Amino acid sequence: MHALIVAAGKGSRFGASVPKQYLDLAGRSVLEHSVKRLNHAEIRDLTLVVAADDERVHSLDFEFAGKIDFAIGGDERWQSVHSGVAHIRASGAGDDDWVLVHDAARPCLPAADLQAIITASHTCTQNALMLATPVVDTLKLAQDEQVVRTVDRQNLWQAQTPQMFRLAALEKVLAAVSEQGLMITDEASGFELLGEAVQVVAGSRLNMKLTFAGDLPLLSLIAERLLADDKP
Repeated sequence: MHALIVAAGKGSRFGASVPKQYLDLAGRSVLEHSVKRLNHAEIRDLTLVVAADDERVHSLDFEFAGKIDFAIGGDERWQSVHSGVAHIRASGAGDDDWVLVHDAARPCLPAADLQAIITASHTCTQNALMLATPVVDTLKLAQDEQVVRTVDRQNLWQAQTPQMFRLAALEKVLAAVSEQGLMITDEASGFELLGEAVQVVAGSRLNMKLTFAGDLPLLSLIAERLLADDKP
């Protein structure tokens, strides 16, 4: 099992002067938290995919028991994942190895959620799994700031990471995305577009993504709670 964190983004929606993965969160960078949350006995190594001009990453102090490698990302998310996957393959990974893809901007992955998706992979007969939470809010479709209709939320899930894929299957999907010019927002959507099944593993709402400035105070509280729970 190999972990991959996508950390090459600029965080343009966030609006900070530095990429959001380097913002302070409970005394450490967001990225350091995200790496720490992937500590698990079954995860052999971690590949961090960063921007070519990223110098900050090498000054960080990561808490990760396995080996950490680096790969250079691209302009699009899938290109960054493709780069990381190529590095994992070149390092000797096999076709049926699992690749666990996580967002750098999800620094509060609970240990129970990570364990849930890893445990699910032990019996999964498909090539893809993903953490997700059921949609609980009432959803509205709006145009020009006017509500058009209420969207039925039954059977709707909010995608999270980590997402896990068999290496060979993930390579095939990423190749198709490149060759066909497909638009995907996560790797699971690439599997969907190619008709590949993706198993949903229920996660928690604590595993939220840092997207807007208003998310940071809440994530700070969650991070402090998780750090307290980690102490013996």
